[in-house]
Amino acid sequence: MSLYSAMFMTSPLTPCFSDTALLQGMLDFEAGLAQALASAGIIDDESAQIIRSHCRAEKLDAAALAQSAGLAGNLAIPLVKQLTALVAQRSPDAARFVHWGATSQDAIDSGLVLQLRSALNQTDTLLNQLIAALTAQCRRHSATLMVGRTWLQHALPTTLGL
Repeated sequence: MSLYSAMFMTSPLTPCFSDTALLQGMLDFEAGLAQALASAGIIDDESAQIIRSHCRAEKLDAAALAQSAGLAGNLAIPLVKQLTALVAQRSPDAARFVHWGATSQDAIDSGLVLQLRSALNQTDTLLNQLIAALTAQCRRHSATLMVGRTWLQHALPTTLGL
């Protein structure tokens, strides 16, 4: 994370934007691509299953990816190379179909969208909790009097809650 993490992120959102989540988002794209190719009859189901079984962030060498990304210009190129090498260890035939028909930008953008979806789900949960807490406070203080204000001046009394 960054120096701003503590100010702009809550702990439930932190995992959504971790390095692992970034890699897993791109790998989820690759797994989905393999499944779509199999569903369309472009590759066999066994190859798709082999590819999908290797689409786990913990199987990759993140340090090597970081180093290679600088030379490649993006993270997708070394990620696809590592994934292809992993798949090739089990099935050279299936390895031919890793990232088939996709671009690096497809993997990067789709991976990011999957991260954002996770973050939005977490944000939705947090917002619902906040709404519930604020609603309870409004009900609790529905008769609590306070100074009303208009144009930064005291006005007629009002209540703190609704």
